[in-house]
Amino acid sequence: MTLASPCVGTCRLDDATGLCLGCARTGVEIAEWKDMSAASRGAVWEVLPERFERLGISGRRVGWTTEELRDFVRATLEDGGGTWTMGVIGGVAEFTALPGEAPQVERDGDDLIARVGAARLRMRIDDDVRALTFEPAGTPLEASRIVLAVKRSRPAPPVAQAVAALGPDADALDPSDRGARLYDLGLGRKDARFCLRVEAGAAETALRAAEGRAFGPALSRIGAAVLAESPPRVVETALGRIEVLAHIPPPGGQSPLGAHTHLMPDHLATGRTLPAGMDLPRAYRPGAMFYPPRV
Repeated sequence: MTLASPCVGTCRLDDATGLCLGCARTGVEIAEWKDMSAASRGAVWEVLPERFERLGISGRRVGWTTEELRDFVRATLEDGGGTWTMGVIGGVAEFTALPGEAPQVERDGDDLIARVGAARLRMRIDDDVRALTFEPAGTPLEASRIVLAVKRSRPAPPVAQAVAALGPDADALDPSDRGARLYDLGLGRKDARFCLRVEAGAAETALRAAEGRAFGPALSRIGAAVLAESPPRVVETALGRIEVLAHIPPPGGQSPLGAHTHLMPDHLATGRTLPAGMDLPRAYRPGAMFYPPRV
């Protein structure tokens, strides 16, 4: 088996230790990696946890090949016990199954597509995708949060600074939804966009009237109609999309069990995509994050 490189795109050697501040390898190990045997690569991976701890490195790559990464994602989706999220802090979609619900998962080329009653998900897992963890060294992977990061060479969704009509949702995972219209809520975030998919009705009328308005001022104009109709929410990143069909709780209400979304202006104001302490190297953009089941 070919072990993946530990490189995370931060390529700078520490003067004191001679180790890379991104992957914790020595300069020699980095230079010779392509020609190393599987056994030699494995030996390097074995010593990395101790080096990470010594250097104080929090974010590090998980040593999966692309196919192993795809297998991990598929297994977590089929198991249904954990949660996959896409979005930014304050504007996020969560894909998870209800207790006893069996997600339907299929592969279409590089894409993994999953369905549960209240949500749909698609991720494109190819050689541009990396799995990183920010847990303390030695934390078992099955208990770790996993971030799927995408090389910046893969484009992210266009950034809208105001409510914008995107036309029919041609990328909807169910063909029956592709005639509905998609509206970007204009969060102005470069790593993800938060959209509503609407049929003709009060919510679509309100969104059309709010076009060109920034999210904050638009929210008071569209809020009542959106709450009344509870249209599907679509969150997209460079990795793929999550579509949430569950109802939207009223202000102060509790999110439903299973798949749901959060859209909270006070949290959006932090400007963060990932939780504090989980900053990605500049070579990558965030795609999705996996939270393991609570024990």
